[in-house]
Amino acid sequence: MSEKREVRRRRNNQVYPYRRKSRVNINLQHNAELGQISGFTVQNNCSVSCDPKSGVLAYTAGCVIVLHNPRNDKQTHIVNPGQKCLTCLSFSHDGNSIVTGESGHQPHVRIFSVVDRCQVVSFPSHKYGVSCVAFSPDAKFVVSVGFQHDNVINVWDWKRSILAASNKVSTKIRSVSFSDKSDYFVTVGNRHVKFWYLESSA
Repeated sequence: MSEKREVRRRRNNQVYPYRRKSRVNINLQHNAELGQISGFTVQNNCSVSCDPKSGVLAYTAGCVIVLHNPRNDKQTHIVNPGQKCLTCLSFSHDGNSIVTGESGHQPHVRIFSVVDRCQVVSFPSHKYGVSCVAFSPDAKFVVSVGFQHDNVINVWDWKRSILAASNKVSTKIRSVSFSDKSDYFVTVGNRHVKFWYLESSA
């Protein structure tokens, strides 16, 4: 048998019933801001990118994009809304956007606005993870390369949210880069250098 006991407190030799303060629900998303990150999860050159105009350095730290300004030694951050670990990223040539790839189940290719620090669009692209990404210089296309077991290259017309082209590969790709005219891109991997031409530019 349990007995209900009323908790009381004494004040000036008088007994008052004790009232527990009600809990206040605090939304930490609006009251806490990430200030500084020490460390990174950079695994290769595809996890680091530099804005060619401002010189701001972007790199991955878990599910966060760290934007480091070497001129004033300050950081700003963009958090991946999917909460998956970021594996690669790249600035657009005008420095206004960043494209990222991630690992895990049903990874996405995501494009973020650097100014607004928010996601613009995302694509469920590969099965296991994304190893490297790149913008075309005209900012029309984004290319994404899947992990070795995925073996897929996708080209996205990201402003229209459509898959413009896709192809299978048989070897591991370590890096990708567009030509200055955005009419083809090059992949480099284990014992290969391949040129991929876009049909629309032919």
